[in-house]
Amino acid sequence: MHCYLADPAIKNVAVLDMTHGGAIIARKLKELEFNVTGVDVYGTLSSDQCNALEANGIQVVEKNCIVEGFDLIVSPVHLYPYHIMLQQVKEKHIPLISHHRAVGEILSFTDTGDYPLIIEVTGTKAKTSTASLLADMISRELTVVLHTSRGLELWEDSVCQLIHKGLSIAPGSILQAMDIAGSLGKKIEAYIFEISLGVTGCGNLGVITTLDMDYMIAGKTSNASEAKIKSLLSYPEDALIVLNSNCRKALEKLNRPLASKHIRTFGIRDESEGATPDIDYCLGMQNDNFSIACREEEIEVYLADGYDARSYITAFAASCVAALEVGVPCETVREVIQQFRGLQGRMQEMVAENIRIMDNSNSGMDIVSVEKALDMCLKRKPRVIMVLGEEAAQVCEGLPPEDVADLLGRRLVEMDELILVGERMKPLATGNIRYVENFDIGKTCAMELARKKGPSEIIIALCVKCFR
Repeated sequence: MHCYLADPAIKNVAVLDMTHGGAIIARKLKELEFNVTGVDVYGTLSSDQCNALEANGIQVVEKNCIVEGFDLIVSPVHLYPYHIMLQQVKEKHIPLISHHRAVGEILSFTDTGDYPLIIEVTGTKAKTSTASLLADMISRELTVVLHTSRGLELWEDSVCQLIHKGLSIAPGSILQAMDIAGSLGKKIEAYIFEISLGVTGCGNLGVITTLDMDYMIAGKTSNASEAKIKSLLSYPEDALIVLNSNCRKALEKLNRPLASKHIRTFGIRDESEGATPDIDYCLGMQNDNFSIACREEEIEVYLADGYDARSYITAFAASCVAALEVGVPCETVREVIQQFRGLQGRMQEMVAENIRIMDNSNSGMDIVSVEKALDMCLKRKPRVIMVLGEEAAQVCEGLPPEDVADLLGRRLVEMDELILVGERMKPLATGNIRYVENFDIGKTCAMELARKKGPSEIIIALCVKCFR
């Protein structure tokens, strides 16, 4: 595939969207001695941020500018396609690449050092859990840096150390994550990146966890799944791709044969079904057992208590397949899954101050998982205190208030108490429904109510869409 940044004719580059990782990309391009203009298409940069970019030699313009004079335009896949600059790009036939591809080209064009293993994980659901499980598996043999919505982590011998927080999972953050990891003074042998809306093509292995529950992007003109599948074309021919079998039809649109020796598919079967012959790995869960069927071999895993294991089945599947494909021993894969107790905020059960809590507050939470958490809580205790909402300032795709209103219309009577979180939820706080500003206040309020009502019959459901 043509590398635009290696083309000597490319000198003047415009980077659109400084908010979602674009500023990082612009700075890296400037370091590579390109003439860079940053376009703040959403008008969200502060004057201090603009001054900092301009101090680095990057001109900043708001909203748009004339495309004449640019040799390359870098734009995020989520930008509305009828933005005036994107329309001019088509008319003037100026090369256009995504933020994802720009990051991949920057890393391939520069000396990134000796990184024997780089894994990128994308999909609509289970990205963070998949990447975290995979880091645990690989760290038994290699030193791993993991970047997810949980933060930037160093994994060694199955022990995790948080080294930085505050990076998004936009593709541009990969560049900053590598810089931070490079300053640790350690030999990093593997990188694992959770990325929104696709892969960059810089890795040895790309994983798509699932395309279920697709959503619209780019001003509701295209599906997120299309961007994720299309991004796979940035990989070289010899890169390995691990796909959920629900990606089949989308992949076929790109004329990329599933029979390729560099593509591995996995499917999750129902308890009553057997292995599917046209899937490389078939996975299933029955009671407390998780199994992986691959060719002539089947791995049986006994799952621990204390969390909703079934909600992790996609993460189990994707991480196990990816680990096996990069040579992690079967016994290590089995050991990690058996020792797993859930991730914070992802259907994790716990007890605090003798109060039972179902923690489902995370950046990927949606209304379906909220209802699932409520169902699980009602099986455990007769009375549920629900903390529900969003910290919208932290999460790009919030929890739609109309979805919350629909849930309340159907199931509010099953909640002993409801505490809503986030500015957009305030209009729904009528009658006996309480309202608070953020997750921490909501959790504190729920704990106080539980103590007053008597912990023996109460369970708290924490369902706030936020970064943890």
